[in-house]
Amino acid sequence: MNLVLTGSTSGIGWETLLALLPQFDRVYLPVRNLGKAEKLIQHLPEKEKIVLIYLDLSQMTSVKRGAEEICRQLDEIHVLINNAGGMYPAGKKSSEGLDLSLCSNHLGQFLLFQELLPALLKGQAKVIQVSSEAHRIASPPEKDFSLRKSSSTVTSYAKVKLYNILFTNEIKNKYESEGLSAYSLHPGAVRTAFGSEASPWAKGIISFTKLFFISPKEGAATTIFLASTPKANLKNGGYYKNKKLSSTSTLARDSKLGKALWEFSLAEIQRIMANRSTNKQ
Repeated sequence: MNLVLTGSTSGIGWETLLALLPQFDRVYLPVRNLGKAEKLIQHLPEKEKIVLIYLDLSQMTSVKRGAEEICRQLDEIHVLINNAGGMYPAGKKSSEGLDLSLCSNHLGQFLLFQELLPALLKGQAKVIQVSSEAHRIASPPEKDFSLRKSSSTVTSYAKVKLYNILFTNEIKNKYESEGLSAYSLHPGAVRTAFGSEASPWAKGIISFTKLFFISPKEGAATTIFLASTPKANLKNGGYYKNKKLSSTSTLARDSKLGKALWEFSLAEIQRIMANRSTNKQ
């Protein structure tokens, strides 16, 4: 079986890799820092299973190139775990002019899914999104999916974590009949470097509340559970917490909102790729 795991070089992503490596034949790790990843994996048992691919989720052109490289090397994926993400100051932009929180937490994952879709369908894959209970405080985003009007680190983060769940629901709705299953989860409040690029105000809150946080190993438990448990024992489209099915906010269950987010995401990807083509001419 083949696994693709983002955000694998620290925190719960690293613990997820350690737990799942023995269960898969090949493990593809899209990473932004190849040097760091190479050092981390060099002493792992079964490291020969691991394939490192350069991919920066904040840059759509990088996502496309990285996904193309993955697809050149395999035509069947059985599990895709979108673990990477972060909290960034509101208004901070990527090199392509996108809100950094939007592209790192949602749009890059959305494009990665689209590019890997043929291999995911062939593998009848599970797609696992690491979301958060923060989605519950998100305000209705339909007039500002792009987060251009957002002025708060925390509200931007809440919205993209809502997007993770809406995206999961849409994968289930669109591709369940073709064999795909999708799940989202809350990992818990985990003691990692998360939030290191957040605003000073948000950093202060995170620093204080870390006193009550769980370890990365505990935080990875639900992801590992979803990756390892047979589909028949899981609810397609389900949101999981502490390895158990849980409920989401009303907004996260809004199918019209999910469809609108999907259409927005497609349009943004098309716009970025069109600009790239124009700039090359």
